[in-house]
Amino acid sequence: MFNLNDILQSAQGGEAINNIAQRFGLSQEQAQAAVQALIPALSAGLTKAAANPGTLGSVISAVNDSTHQASFNDPNAAQSPAATQKSSDTLSQILGSNHIIQQIVQRASALTGIRPDILMQMLPVVASVVIGGLATSLKNQGLGGMLGQLATAAEQGNLGSVLGGAAGTTAGSSGGGLISILTNLLGGLFGGQSSGSGASSTTGNSSLGGALTSLTNMFQTGNLPSNISQSGLQDEIGKILGGSR
Repeated sequence: MFNLNDILQSAQGGEAINNIAQRFGLSQEQAQAAVQALIPALSAGLTKAAANPGTLGSVISAVNDSTHQASFNDPNAAQSPAATQKSSDTLSQILGSNHIIQQIVQRASALTGIRPDILMQMLPVVASVVIGGLATSLKNQGLGGMLGQLATAAEQGNLGSVLGGAAGTTAGSSGGGLISILTNLLGGLFGGQSSGSGASSTTGNSSLGGALTSLTNMFQTGNLPSNISQSGLQDEIGKILGGSR
């Protein structure tokens, strides 16, 4: 599971799409189309969040949340009020206002023929499954402990400190967001030198940086059907999110 589409297809023992279809009264084909039309929005929102250390901290906290991790394995957990509320909060952080989310849903509805109100209800369920799947994939890569460290720092507002003080946690800090963080953290791996932080600190930062890189790499959509990938949906979502700033 190295992208969002892989996560959804493998979730709940490979039955997530069927479970979503049953929950929302859709055929399996309709549920598959709906999910794959929503993936580009989740990908764009998570990628945008990765450029802002503060928002990224909120995403990391969500990924580490046991409610979402349960959603990846259990359809009842994914459809619970707790999971829906928490994923709705995360969607607001990564996508923006309810108006922006409605624009995205309307575009997905036009593409799939599925009613926007159904997609609006489905989006938090899909998001919770995806968020939980990110944690499962990190654990499968042996990075579960690193996720816990990153989440603890994020919850305390000290993400930058745990990452070796490579960057501040405000959006106005200099540099290019996550790219700047990782450049500083992993400079030694690319031939640079750390500035006096010592060998053990460099090793720790590299491990945390590697976990962070693995997480953000999974924000990609993965292979989607041609009617989705060639529809211009991703570009339109990018414009909608770009206009939200």
